Amino acid sequence: MDVLGNYKSVISARSTDKDITKKSQDGGIITTLFAYALEEGIIDGAIVAGPSDEPWKPEPVVATTKAELLAAAGTRYTISPNLNLIKEATRSYGLDRVGIVGTPCQMQAVRKAQLYPIGLRDVDDKIALALGIFCMENLSYQALEAIVEDHCNQKMQSVKKMDIGKGKFTVYTERGAVSQMPLKLLSKYVQPGCNVCLDYVANLADISRTSPTSPAAPWAAPTAGARSSCGA
Repeated sequence: MDVLGNYKSVISARSTDKDITKKSQDGGIITTLFAYALEEGIIDGAIVAGPSDEPWKPEPVVATTKAELLAAAGTRYTISPNLNLIKEATRSYGLDRVGIVGTPCQMQAVRKAQLYPIGLRDVDDKIALALGIFCMENLSYQALEAIVEDHCNQKMQSVKKMDIGKGKFTVYTERGAVSQMPLKLLSKYVQPGCNVCLDYVANLADISRTSPTSPAAPWAAPTAGARSSCGA
């Protein structure tokens, strides 16, 4: 069985923009694609997961410049309700062509909203680019906090970066400390809905992306979501 589902092409890629690679989680592909889409007029702005007042808790923001995309770059291992900003992006920000990034379940919600725009009338046709992020499971913010502080013995505010790869969850601090825990210990923290998820690769996105450490491809263009309609 092909775990990627239906796709047009699979490409291994990494951004060549040094400003982006300095801030990105891995190859900076999502940020680079949005930056290119802004420059080329494909989108007027993108809804991405930016930082909030709480450390490592994402908050959806509308980015209309490369600088704003860079401010939101990197991965935060808890969900960001990006779909909540679709109306505001079109009405408060006046965007006619919106980019959005999200997990597979969020991409499903985007496409459902386009097909049945209850509550999103006059907005559904403004989604110009949907970028998906591969996802096998997600954590609540409270669970992420418990993992970092109770298992990895680090304060959330001292963390510089988090990463998942090679069977481990890794935390890097501002002072250079590295803490790890086996991924198998994370199972009790996973959100219940993730246990019944049938889409790990965001099949309904225009382009899906994963990290180089994944056994799947770094990013792919699925056929199911390919249309002229995306944390960067």
